[in-house]
Amino acid sequence: MAALGLSVGTSIFPCSTCGTTINTGMSQCSGCGATVDPVAAVACAEEFAKINQAISDASYLKIMAGCALGFFFLRLVPFLGLLGVAGFFFLEFAIPFMTIRWWLNFRDLRSKDQELLRARKTTLYFGAGCSVFFALLYTGTLIL
Repeated sequence: MAALGLSVGTSIFPCSTCGTTINTGMSQCSGCGATVDPVAAVACAEEFAKINQAISDASYLKIMAGCALGFFFLRLVPFLGLLGVAGFFFLEFAIPFMTIRWWLNFRDLRSKDQELLRARKTTLYFGAGCSVFFALLYTGTLIL
């Protein structure tokens, strides 16, 4: 059975002339009619995919940080405390891991894409902020 959607070797990228998103199988931009160099298109599509992955991973990290805060307070609710403990315990390790993974995979990306710049800040603020919060929480727990 044939797969639905784009063919296996086709990916998308923004046109260098007008910014319209086109696929690597096209010979001309559908927005401005500029000729597409197939070799440059593949390289641009790979970079575009990596930038989109960085933005997506940073968004996941932000969601995980919000969930960690929710699980932290859920620990105080009767009958749901165990769920809060389990979720918070998982995220204590997952958030620093995802932050380190993000920086190892995407630290060298250079782009003027505003969403990538926001993703870099999101990863720094939420990843480092949660890691500091977890460290302070355990330092306070050990002292008490």
